[in-house]
Amino acid sequence: MNAGVFSVLTPPGRGGIAVVRCLGPAAPSTIAACFRPPRAVQSPQMSPSLTGANLREPPPRAPDLPDVGRLAYGHFVDAGGRPLDEIILYREAETVFEVNCHGGPAAVEAVCRRLTDLGLEQVDPDRLLVLEGAGPIECDAERMLRVARTPLAGRILLDQRNGALARAIDKILKALAAGRSAEAGKELDALLGRWQSCGRLLASPPRVAVAGPPNVGKSTLVNRLVGAERVITSATPGTTRDYVEADAAVEGLPVVLVDTAGLREAEKHVEREGVARARRQVAGAAVVVYLLDAAEGVRPEDEAALGALGDRAVAVWNKADLAPGPLSPPAALAVSALHGDGMEALGETILARLGYRPPAAAGDAVPFTAAQAAAIERARDALATGDSAAAKERLESLAGGATAAG
Repeated sequence: MNAGVFSVLTPPGRGGIAVVRCLGPAAPSTIAACFRPPRAVQSPQMSPSLTGANLREPPPRAPDLPDVGRLAYGHFVDAGGRPLDEIILYREAETVFEVNCHGGPAAVEAVCRRLTDLGLEQVDPDRLLVLEGAGPIECDAERMLRVARTPLAGRILLDQRNGALARAIDKILKALAAGRSAEAGKELDALLGRWQSCGRLLASPPRVAVAGPPNVGKSTLVNRLVGAERVITSATPGTTRDYVEADAAVEGLPVVLVDTAGLREAEKHVEREGVARARRQVAGAAVVVYLLDAAEGVRPEDEAALGALGDRAVAVWNKADLAPGPLSPPAALAVSALHGDGMEALGETILARLGYRPPAAAGDAVPFTAAQAAAIERARDALATGDSAAAKERLESLAGGATAAG
């Protein structure tokens, strides 16, 4: 391995800012050779090669670089001192830097090429995490943080990235080492409970289909829940001929909303295909918001559809402001997708049907991958049979090796 490594942390493509993280004994001298603050500096010599174990060993102090924990403005320059890009340089540790350059592909490519020419090795972000000593849980959290769809999901995953789940596993291992099997079992059950009520929904955002007869306001409701005009709406029945997916957040939980064609007996082939696709989407959804027209009442077809959906259905009266009288069945929610009335109650009902509960407190441990949940379940099953050694092995495998408990 070379004397240092770097990785582009931001996704490929165009953006305002790109972040290039560099570390290793050669990082300070390499950055000093590339970085020009408002006054010029001479480039120091490169450091010798190393192994992955000493990437953070302190090097000789390079001049004109920011102190640890400080930012500096300047230019990233080529071998002749000509500016390649304006940058903000952050020094996280003696041998760890982040170059914040413009996010266009040309600027990122120029920075990477210069670092490579000076001897740093480019690695992918996952490899960089391993070189920095991150464990499996931390690596998994970092990967999921890159694609987190809502601030709530990001906060929960960041807690796990910062050690919440690893600390909970360590606590259980300590309890096992001390012979407190009952305490360990209770903690394992708590983790599995948080997987069921929260983590599994973060790992795979649930699909929520909006269904019902034509012209009942399904597309208007989807647009209301998404917070944007994602779907075309019209007073003409049958405007939606195919299903449309949209990412959304329900009380912070990421979900995939599916707007479907009106459920009806269609005559034209294209309409029949749209209805068939709608039925398939409804069949595969975790929850189905079934809209009823408050101005029209319940049709026999609606009663049959709601009966077939069972517990997955959330019956909702739309256009409640246009109802000629009391709505029956009164147990159904009443909303106005056009004006936004009843949206909070609808969101709460969807979450209840999904079985979602957020962590009780910030920093709570939440398993967030199916592999983590499986390892915890196997540990609990082993402990239930009195095999604490097997339970310990499962948990240590999850944490990436023996912890303080072992």
